[in-house]
Amino acid sequence: MNLSIRTSENTRIVDISGDVDLRASPLLRKQLFEALKEAPKVAINLTAIRYIDSSGIAVMIEALKESQRLKRQLVLFGMNGLVHDVFKLTHVIQIFKVVDTEEQALQAGT
Repeated sequence: MNLSIRTSENTRIVDISGDVDLRASPLLRKQLFEALKEAPKVAINLTAIRYIDSSGIAVMIEALKESQRLKRQLVLFGMNGLVHDVFKLTHVIQIFKVVDTEEQALQAGT
C-alpha cells in the first residue's frame, strides 16, 4: 500500500493505492487518526485501491468512529467497483458518507 496526504482548504485528503490488507492496516489507521486530529474533514481517496480485506474495512470503521468522537467529517470518494463490492458485502457501505469525486468530497457537509 502507498499512502499520501495532502490538504485542500479545511480538508485532509488521504490518497491510498495498492492493497489494504493486514500488513498495511496499522499504518493506514495511524495516518487516518492523525489526519482526523489535524483537520475538520478527512476525505479518503479509494480510486487506486486494488484490494481491501476485512482488516482494511475494520480500520475504516475505526476511523469513522474516531471522526464521530472528535466531531469531524469523514468522507470516502472514488470507490472503484471492487472496493464498492467489499463494502457492500460487509454491509458497511450505508454507514459511510460516500461520494464519487474529490470535488464532491470537498463540498460534502458545507
